Amino acid sequence: LIRIEVDLYEACFGVDREITLESAVVCDKCEGQGTANNSSPSICEVCKGRGETQFVQRSFIGQVMTSRPCSACSGYGSVIKDPCRECAGDGRVRARQTISVKIPAGVETGNRIQLSGQGEVGPGGGPAGDLYVEIIVEEDEFLVREGDDLHVALSVPMTGAALGTSLSIDSLDGAVEVVIKAGTQSGQIIPIRGKGMT
Repeated sequence: LIRIEVDLYEACFGVDREITLESAVVCDKCEGQGTANNSSPSICEVCKGRGETQFVQRSFIGQVMTSRPCSACSGYGSVIKDPCRECAGDGRVRARQTISVKIPAGVETGNRIQLSGQGEVGPGGGPAGDLYVEIIVEEDEFLVREGDDLHVALSVPMTGAALGTSLSIDSLDGAVEVVIKAGTQSGQIIPIRGKGMT
């Protein structure tokens, strides 16, 4: 899970970001096999390739059979006798990589974006998992978000509120003129359609 901070403008209209992270990737030297010198893993002699060992225990109700992962091969069923020097037989190494993330318009704090196949590679060169990106939207200096609505507080001179006036405010997509009608009271909300979040 990676967290990305975006400002309110980026959250409203969407943005493309590049993130650099360190994760497990397939070892180039052994191509994920974990073996050195083109050798192959050999079948585990303890579990005979099953990856588990079974034990029979006697109790007052009879015999109970339990299975456990094989301790000799860690449940893989095979043992690498000549491991790769680069990855020590794991089939993967840690490396820095840059991933492009498309953050859609209208995201909120807590939204998660799933990037299929962009996570870490599994042991033994297994398939890559998914990477999740969590969005954190920074608070704006003037605009306050409530769902898809944006709120801004305006200070209007008493004469302007009593007689009516118009003011220009900055929205996310440019300046907007707000008409203050005569007799407007303190705390009154004036809606401006279509200027909220995408």
